[in-house]
Amino acid sequence: MKTILVIDDSATIRKLLTYVLRKEGYVIAEAEDGIDAMEQLSHIQVDIILVDLNMPNMDGIEFAKTLRGNYYYMDTPIIMLTTTKDDDLKRQAFEAGVNLFLNKPIQPNILLYKVKSLLEGGE
Repeated sequence: MKTILVIDDSATIRKLLTYVLRKEGYVIAEAEDGIDAMEQLSHIQVDIILVDLNMPNMDGIEFAKTLRGNYYYMDTPIIMLTTTKDDDLKRQAFEAGVNLFLNKPIQPNILLYKVKSLLEGGE
């Protein structure tokens, strides 16, 4: 069974994503920002990460940079979810090591397709 870490400062978004992903049989861990996520990753193993761009304490780009600096998580797929349309932020996210950049709100079927594709090694 695959484990997904959902990182978003909005409890509502975390609950929505968790609901959609759990229905498909995924195990879900939640974090409210990048710092919380890094603490969680010290004691759980995940297969893929969904992270919000704009969060307090440690945003999604800083989280991705930090994660990619950790040998254990160098290849863990990261999907960044955001409401921004800023192409410069998208570029920064990809440079930080994000695999996929999706805009909110995202349709559940599209999210599930993208998650499954990255878990299977495609895109």
